[in-house]
Amino acid sequence: MLTNHYWYIPEALTPQQCDDLDQAAEQSEQVEGFHFGHEEGHRKSQISWIYEIFCTEMLGAWIQQANKEAGWYFDLEVPEAVQYTRYSVGDHYNWHIDGNQDQHAARKLVAQVAAPIPLNVTPFPKFQGTVRKLSATVNLSDPKDYTGGELELRCYDQLHIFNDAPRGSIVVFPSFMEHRVTPIESGERNAAVMWYSGYPLR
Repeated sequence: MLTNHYWYIPEALTPQQCDDLDQAAEQSEQVEGFHFGHEEGHRKSQISWIYEIFCTEMLGAWIQQANKEAGWYFDLEVPEAVQYTRYSVGDHYNWHIDGNQDQHAARKLVAQVAAPIPLNVTPFPKFQGTVRKLSATVNLSDPKDYTGGELELRCYDQLHIFNDAPRGSIVVFPSFMEHRVTPIESGERNAAVMWYSGYPLR
């Protein structure tokens, strides 16, 4: 059992850094969020991908710090791109995990694959053999601007609810942990998500 199910850093990012993420997302194509599963309506949101190095380095540094301060010390090898998510009224993401961490979940290298890329394959050699180890969620909206849209984590018999998280706050947690975003009741909530990958647990 983990001593710390998550690591929370309130106001980790400055307002300018939050603005930088918002602006980077505006330059990217916006598409419907997807979920690897057969449950209809499991997810409803709009997403964009941010590939700028400064964004992955900024969030990656916080994930690495949380990895140590939380006492996990997972082997982290390579960060993924940042996923920017827009939740409007009625949007949500039901209970899910971001990936398993055993040998069966390790990505296999393939020559090509259609988007969205499944979690167990990759066309990129740097991700070969890796799994998602840690997930990070950044709240990019002022909690006064929306209701609902709460991030919830579920681990063992405990439920962790992050309501009124300030803009720029970060929650880092193991990618195998169940979590969800409750439906937005009013306003709009924007968030940035990033995963740090590494080799399967041994």
